[in-house]
Amino acid sequence: MAAVAQPRVCKLSKKEGESYGFFLRIEKDIEGHLIRCVVNGGPADKVGMKDGDRVLRVNTDFVDSEEHQQVVELIKNSENSVTLLVLDDASYIQAKKQGINLSHLNSPNPTPVQPVMNGVSGEKSRPKLCYLVKQDSSFGFSLKSIEGVPGLFMTEIIPSGAACNAGVQSKDRIVELNGENVENLTHQQIVTKMKGSGNNIMLLLVDEASDKHFKSKMIKVVASMASVKGLPHKPRIAQLTKGPQGYGFSLRVEQGRQGHYIRDIDPNSPAEKSGLLDGDLLIAVNGNVVDHLDHESLVDKIKKSGNKTTFLVVDRPTNELYKQAGISPICYWEEVYGSHQSVEIEESQESQKSRDSPKHSPKLCHLTKRSEGYGFTLNGIKGVQGQFIKQVVEGSIAEEAGLEVNDILIEVNGVNVEADTHEELVEKIKCSGDKLSMLVIGKEGYGHFKATNTPTSPTVIPVPTPEPVISPEKIEEESIPEEPATQEPVADSPTQERREQAKSSSSSSAEEDTDDDTQL
Repeated sequence: MAAVAQPRVCKLSKKEGESYGFFLRIEKDIEGHLIRCVVNGGPADKVGMKDGDRVLRVNTDFVDSEEHQQVVELIKNSENSVTLLVLDDASYIQAKKQGINLSHLNSPNPTPVQPVMNGVSGEKSRPKLCYLVKQDSSFGFSLKSIEGVPGLFMTEIIPSGAACNAGVQSKDRIVELNGENVENLTHQQIVTKMKGSGNNIMLLLVDEASDKHFKSKMIKVVASMASVKGLPHKPRIAQLTKGPQGYGFSLRVEQGRQGHYIRDIDPNSPAEKSGLLDGDLLIAVNGNVVDHLDHESLVDKIKKSGNKTTFLVVDRPTNELYKQAGISPICYWEEVYGSHQSVEIEESQESQKSRDSPKHSPKLCHLTKRSEGYGFTLNGIKGVQGQFIKQVVEGSIAEEAGLEVNDILIEVNGVNVEADTHEELVEKIKCSGDKLSMLVIGKEGYGHFKATNTPTSPTVIPVPTPEPVISPEKIEEESIPEEPATQEPVADSPTQERREQAKSSSSSSAEEDTDDDTQL
């Protein structure tokens, strides 16, 4: 078998306002991101880039499997200098024919490319999600224990086997199996679970160097920290611009199924042109998760987006894959675009509201428990960092203290809780006794502070909310209605149908089914 040529590292620099001197193209029936029209004497020509070269990496990001526009944005965002890892035309075609994992190809250049993690590289230490499908009745690895070191480790990785192709490396420590933490299980217990998983498994692994880093920082490894770009199925990002007849699809909540589904896509409509497919599950609108919204609220949110909106959707195989990993598809959005994207979209579509507005500021809320509790519902999305307020009971102490729906918790009684699990945060609140102080911020504000690396400490709060006076009357909790199976075209006028009211309940309805939902 002929050896595949090594890729080349091409470091390009240009002056402000100038180009790198090449076109990046995707062409019908030709795989990869192609270099075309290299300008003689330009930056690309000077570093040896040739017509037909394929771009494998932009800086440290593996991009061969990414969408064209995302690769373009990566290059543009590098400003006036970028490092490309490229492979010549003949070698690229040969590698594809041989089934070689291109993410494993590194250049012999003395400046090393960052370590690859399941097809994705990066400077930061991070775990990796590896999806393995049996080959010849084998996953292509063995498990071993190391004396004096807790946990089980991957070993005997078969070349070109299922584990190798998924990015598994020798000495990787196994953290989760199919979304379940297995760090404290025995060798036999893990093997039994793997055998009972059928022909495929999802592993959360951490390599030796990253494992040492996380342990030194006392950081708990969870699936939401891992890259999702290397998984075989990807969520899709659909950008829609409203036409004369609207977006051209219906949004539906279906009996016996969770979530909001895309249906009845009109031919040649904005929905069809954006790549939406019948049966897609809608995960996020403009970067904001919507699975906690009822049907009418979601329709209203889409309508308020104006003439443009961006959806994150998944088909059934992708949804099942992410469920198996135990994470939300919003992790894909966060990795591709970053948390700041939703803030930028919301600002552009809501009259360019000032970044300095009060909604971008944290607020400190003091609560004193009444006989019926604090009067709010805390919610968390599995696999996504951060807990938020899902419901505030009207007239409750939570409402009087200034808590609002979708507020994200930053601190509880002066302790940062952003990385806490739902159970850990609930326990902190329960252990607070009758008095509770919570530092919270709205979703948009949270994205703004994260994007700008602004601290969300009480030092940035102008005035804390005053501790409210306890009202003597007892506040009864508002009933939470169930969502019937309804359909409403997004392009039409506001809905005339109203949800039937369910019986009063102290928790969410059975059909609502959130990952973490606790009444406090």
